[in-house]
Amino acid sequence: MKKSIKTLICALALGTTVAFAGPGDNAKKPTTFGAVIYKNIDGGVNVNVEKSVANYVAVLVTNANGDLLARQSIGKKEKKACIKFNLQGLQDGAYKISVVGKGEKMEKEFTITSQETVVERMLTFE
Repeated sequence: MKKSIKTLICALALGTTVAFAGPGDNAKKPTTFGAVIYKNIDGGVNVNVEKSVANYVAVLVTNANGDLLARQSIGKKEKKACIKFNLQGLQDGAYKISVVGKGEKMEKEFTITSQETVVERMLTFE
């Protein structure tokens, strides 16, 4: 009897913990489109967008001040799009890529930093 009561209490405690464990309101994802943002080998960024509803979607690249650096629109008839941004000419700093469509927005922040060049010197004796 004691063993079954302990098992019941543990199951109830675990069940209520899992029932209330959720992403919360802050983690809402867009429902009319899905987007994946990733770095490519060339030092640029690829943005793949797949839409479930026929509407316009815009992909924006902005700097830390909010200045628009690039904009690419995806038309109503396009269901999927792969957009490549070349970031080679941008200075070091913080940037943001936003995918915006019909009241929904997905944002990803990234930072560009240059690697220091190391000068190697060789000394030989004869």
